[in-house]
Amino acid sequence: MTVKQNAEAAVAELAALVAALDDAQLDAAAQIVADAPRLFFTGIGRSGLSARAVAMRLMHIGKELYVVGDVATPAIMAGDVLVALTSSGRGSVLEQARAALAHGARVVTFSTGENDLTALSEVFVTLPARTAVPTEQHAGSLFEQGCLVVGDALCRAVQARLGVPTSELDARHANLL
Repeated sequence: MTVKQNAEAAVAELAALVAALDDAQLDAAAQIVADAPRLFFTGIGRSGLSARAVAMRLMHIGKELYVVGDVATPAIMAGDVLVALTSSGRGSVLEQARAALAHGARVVTFSTGENDLTALSEVFVTLPARTAVPTEQHAGSLFEQGCLVVGDALCRAVQARLGVPTSELDARHANLL
């Protein structure tokens, strides 16, 4: 296959993943994110990179947020929301969710299906990569792409719910380039 054919196949898989999404899960996640006083994002590897991208967009919208593990990330507290992007729902992200819950925070998870982490989550969004939606892509590529596309769509919904004009997002873009 050519590079273009690989890209077309990836887009088709992503379209199938989006078609399989649950509107109720997405709406519940958008509402919690919109209402959260502070957001903490987590994910490992490429899922973590997708989490950082979604967190950046929410910062542009005006949400107070942090990325777990960054040097300026404060303690999570009651009422805060941990947003976890993880295919497996295991390992350090699961332990972070347990710690967040112990401190009275809420947990929203984006994962490929039910797992130990989704069982602890107030809301979870299923991105059925490599489960209901097969993929020819390497490892977790479809999940990570789904996190980014669905994450951007979630941000757009949060922006609309909060009534934040796009001009305000533009004003929050980095300017120390």
